[in-house]
Amino acid sequence: MTDIERRPELVDLRLPTIALVGRVNVGKSTLFNRIVEKRQAVVSDIPGTTRTRNIGIFTWRGAQARIIDAGGLTFHNDQPFEKEILEQTKMALHEADIVFFVIDVREGVFVQEREIAKFLRKQKLPVMLIANKTDAPRDQVLVHNGEFLQLGFGAPHAVSSLNGVGVGDVLDQAFKVFNKGALRPKQIKIKPDIKVAILGKPNVGKSTLLNQIAGTDMVITSPEAHTTRETFDMLVKWNDKYVSFLDTAGIRKKAKVDDGLERIGVSQSIYNMQSADVVMLVIDATDPVSVQEKVLARLIDEKRRSLIVLVNKWDLIADKSEENRLKFIDALNAYYPHIAHAEILFVSAKSGYKIHQLFELITACYEARHKEIDVHTLDTFMRQLISKHKPQRGIGSAPPKIYALKQLATDPPEFQISVKARTSLNSGYIKFVERALREQFGFVGTPIKMYTKKIKQ
Repeated sequence: MTDIERRPELVDLRLPTIALVGRVNVGKSTLFNRIVEKRQAVVSDIPGTTRTRNIGIFTWRGAQARIIDAGGLTFHNDQPFEKEILEQTKMALHEADIVFFVIDVREGVFVQEREIAKFLRKQKLPVMLIANKTDAPRDQVLVHNGEFLQLGFGAPHAVSSLNGVGVGDVLDQAFKVFNKGALRPKQIKIKPDIKVAILGKPNVGKSTLLNQIAGTDMVITSPEAHTTRETFDMLVKWNDKYVSFLDTAGIRKKAKVDDGLERIGVSQSIYNMQSADVVMLVIDATDPVSVQEKVLARLIDEKRRSLIVLVNKWDLIADKSEENRLKFIDALNAYYPHIAHAEILFVSAKSGYKIHQLFELITACYEARHKEIDVHTLDTFMRQLISKHKPQRGIGSAPPKIYALKQLATDPPEFQISVKARTSLNSGYIKFVERALREQFGFVGTPIKMYTKKIKQ
């Protein structure tokens, strides 16, 4: 097997699974969020908000199971991504042990529901009909509508995903089904060792990259801008590490972001970036420089995330020579000087070119982020550095004297230079020490924070 063919292992937590299925706007995403107890799925009144499957782990009565929120079905070919959403739904059903067929109790049975019912009967899976939006007593009466029985899945279960009424009862029923199957609910102990967020403006290939890493179509891809609206979380194993990848919504220039779904998706992307250990900033090789990417790079730097810049679509560049690649790197460093610490990798998410190198880089960035250097090693390092390059003074006439260099923290690394009172170090010399630390100790793709402290002796 070649390096390009080698892929990480998609982690199967071996948990029983609920698949949420239904037409658009019946409240599947609200129900999903209610069950997983966090706002993972984007919720709105706009039809077709959910496109790619949302997958979550939830705990009920001390044991854990899995739930998948598939996109809303219309069975109209003229609807955007209808074919892709149907494929995502089929994938969800393939993994499911039970289906929650969600309907809107207030709107009755639509033609789409009859089509979905026909579709589900072919799957030969246990199906529970979930009558959602029974938020008030008058809504609960609607459950007895005879049309619901005609769908062929028995009397519907009344729930309100908005306030949680009835949700516990349907989970109890689902767990009874689970406990009769091969997979049983259990407490899982696997947690990701490394969290990676994939960031970039729309249409740079973030979702294609995630699919390439997984080796399957985990998320929907399209030339249409802003196809990905929600964060998609994928857990893989590489060697002895569990790595969580978060595919985020594309982030555009603020003035171009609409007030609806895109704004919610962008907020979610920024939130997930802040919780990641490593950020992969994806740049289009055919359009590498933009104000928006400069803003993204600054934001990543402010949050002090370890960073890998992926120059995607390198297969579309005619001149792939080493000379041109180095020119490309110089241009990126000139335009994004505040992320000079980033590792730069030229890839093709479509073909898989160089994707195999990602995991070694991710691991190196994570280890650098948590690297701790002992006092003796730092003392030797600083003495040797001073002997070669004497410290340059900043403000004031007295020459600076460095007493010590010590590490204050990890994740990310922080260092303190102790200098003689009433003297100061030139900012350029502080940067010089930072670069020397990076080169000497291999702080790959990781920001280093430097402080100075004046000491009286």
